[in-house]
Amino acid sequence: MPPTGKSIREDLGRAKAAYAKNEDLRTVQLLATALKAFVSVKLPSSDRIIVEGLLRECFANISKLPRVRKYAPNGVPYAKGQEQKLCAYLLPLAQKIADDINRESLDAMRERKLRIDHAVIKGTKLLAEGNLLEAQRNFRAAVEDYVDEKGLFPLIASRLIDAGHFKASLEYVKRAMEEAPDNPRAYDFLMTAAGKTDEWPLAERILSDAKPKPGAHPLLDQALAMVHARLGNWQEAQSAAKRAIDADAQLLDARKVLAVAAKKLAATPPAQAS
Repeated sequence: MPPTGKSIREDLGRAKAAYAKNEDLRTVQLLATALKAFVSVKLPSSDRIIVEGLLRECFANISKLPRVRKYAPNGVPYAKGQEQKLCAYLLPLAQKIADDINRESLDAMRERKLRIDHAVIKGTKLLAEGNLLEAQRNFRAAVEDYVDEKGLFPLIASRLIDAGHFKASLEYVKRAMEEAPDNPRAYDFLMTAAGKTDEWPLAERILSDAKPKPGAHPLLDQALAMVHARLGNWQEAQSAAKRAIDADAQLLDARKVLAVAAKKLAATPPAQAS
């Protein structure tokens, strides 16, 4: 369907809205789209006058944008009758702005990852010096910069466990399970930390809080079965072990818990009726 005065006005309206939201690239792209449509059709004079007014306004807007002024220091004024040349100019301009934004995003990502690396390295050094408080400050600074580095939480947990700070590791173990419930290291760390501190009720709460919904999470259910077994909650241990095995029949620890739970429950006398 060919462009119409209405469709061109709508694109220019969207360009104005994008400018109001500080969306530089989208502003230029929408203006380029509208201008390309404008030069491709012959509009009635009434439509043309309205569109030309909107074009003049939109060109004035982009001329204020720092990303545009980088390539056009004096702005890009609208010149009636020069729409073809302006269109040919806007399209590569939009691409240059897109390339700049991508470079800035890549640079920002690299800087963020460097901050994470430096914070973890410094935290590890402070741990070795026996300064848990400052180490934690650095580890938490690394977490604040987290976006999608799912290995960060198991890494910090392992540093704390290696340094003997088992309880302190649990906040990172919990995040590790939340971010990557299929990572077996997180559950190994949980069992190690809880075993060293005898914090089995806390481990049970962490697993319950970390459990994502919906869906089967066999490693988490296996860990939950093992924790319930440690607590002597054999009915809950049996249920969790069954869920784990139903989802993954190869989970040996879950099978062991299920076997022990069956024996414990069989040996438990039924509750006396009141």
